[in-house]
Amino acid sequence: MKTKRLILLLAGLAVFLAAPAAAEQKEVLLGITTDFEKGELTIEVVSTGCTKATDFRFEFKDNVLTVIRKERDACKAMPEKIKLTYKLAAIGIDPNKPFRVSNEFLVNENLANIAKF
Repeated sequence: MKTKRLILLLAGLAVFLAAPAAAEQKEVLLGITTDFEKGELTIEVVSTGCTKATDFRFEFKDNVLTVIRKERDACKAMPEKIKLTYKLAAIGIDPNKPFRVSNEFLVNENLANIAKF
């Protein structure tokens, strides 16, 4: 039992120490959708209370989209899934051409903040 507690304590400490160093990184996504008629792309990400649309930037190269989180959500609320919508044109995506997403996806929003480390 003590070993299990020690492992959990060390894992929590590693997450805490690594968080400030990881300022800009690929976001683990919970989902992504597109709307051709509106010319929009919606990402689903985890927020602990402070995530906003301007916390993300997009890299679009060779028809591969990468969603990058610029600012870490340092709030302490329970993790929840939120949706953020962006214009395809602003990202540089042609709605008439196929593209891929390089980000990883995770279903459980309670693990998304931990999965990055």
